[in-house]
Amino acid sequence: MLVLKDLQKKFGKQHILQHITHTFNTGSKTVVLGSNGSGKSTLVKILSGALEATDAPPVANIADREIPASELGQHCTIAAPYVALNPMFSLAETLAFHQDFCPFLPSFDSKLWVEKAGLTPHLHKRLSAFSSGMQQRVRLMLAIASDRPLLLLDEPTNNLDKEGVQFYQDLIHQFASEKTVVVASNYIDAEYAFCTEQLILEKHY
Repeated sequence: MLVLKDLQKKFGKQHILQHITHTFNTGSKTVVLGSNGSGKSTLVKILSGALEATDAPPVANIADREIPASELGQHCTIAAPYVALNPMFSLAETLAFHQDFCPFLPSFDSKLWVEKAGLTPHLHKRLSAFSSGMQQRVRLMLAIASDRPLLLLDEPTNNLDKEGVQFYQDLIHQFASEKTVVVASNYIDAEYAFCTEQLILEKHY
């Protein structure tokens, strides 16, 4: 469970998030909606532990243990356009490195899902040679198939073609059923059709 109660975030004197209250129950699937500039990405970064709230940080309880907001990164994975991949690693090296530090779910067959992603011919190429759409498929695979209870997705279909969107939806169907999932979206239904809850943000500047 992840609880927001009057969360606020300011950059200087500018309020980005103001009085955000919401409970993400364990196993829930929630879409965060709002216009550009409403703070969706900022909220995702706060939920990931990468960014501190100005006031009233998230309160998390995972596996019956209270988790400080600063430690949320140890319990979540995130896929977003701003999440960098190491451009000097090949895809094979990226998967192996990720497995060492953030293991995949036991049911994840990397060879099968690399093939589903259409990336088998590129397994030993550096990620610097990948297109933006190929890199996004890698981000999604790393995040969604990892063995962590909280999954954060910010504009997950960014740079994806029709086949890429289907790949994303297949990953969600296969690996996210028991996770607590938060999707930040610009009202792109294909990104959050599986979600059953909504949190709508409004601009405060």
